[in-house]
Amino acid sequence: MVSPSSSTSKHHIVLFPFMSKGHTIPLLHLARLLLDRGVLITIFTTPANHPFISQFLSGAGVSITDLPFPENIPGIPHGAESTDKLPSMSLFVPFVNGIKLMKPSFEEALQNIHSQVSCIISDGFLHWTLESASRFGIPRLCFYGTNHYSMALAYDAMVNGVLSLYESDDEPSLFLAFRGSSLQGTTLTAR
Repeated sequence: MVSPSSSTSKHHIVLFPFMSKGHTIPLLHLARLLLDRGVLITIFTTPANHPFISQFLSGAGVSITDLPFPENIPGIPHGAESTDKLPSMSLFVPFVNGIKLMKPSFEEALQNIHSQVSCIISDGFLHWTLESASRFGIPRLCFYGTNHYSMALAYDAMVNGVLSLYESDDEPSLFLAFRGSSLQGTTLTAR
């Protein structure tokens, strides 16, 4: 692993976006803001996602580290290292579950970083990075790059406990009514 090139910063932040353009782009915007303030950045990604990230970010102060994408995830074709490469979004859950297999590679790469890491900022779908950060005594921040409206819906659902309002997949019941929007329970059932 190559450490970031600038040695003037007091802070070094590791970023780990979820392998989906809609999740990666907001985290790359954050990376640019941090780089503008002299923070050293290491971004973890996979070989297939590396060109997209390096096209967006390059230069002094940033290092991109490739982690091997897990092989043999049931249903996920070889080379599908981001959600836009999935043949169907019905494979989203296996994709997310399969990414957990990156944990050993992530921890090995963290161990090989040559400068002290101030914190890890990782996507909410990469919840397992909290355990890795704790193992190395590094603070971890969870990044949700979604828009405020969807976060408000999720927050409202959590606070008001409305996730349990429906009883079966066959009986649509009001899940949430929020400023003119409503979602049905059957719409949100995970399989």
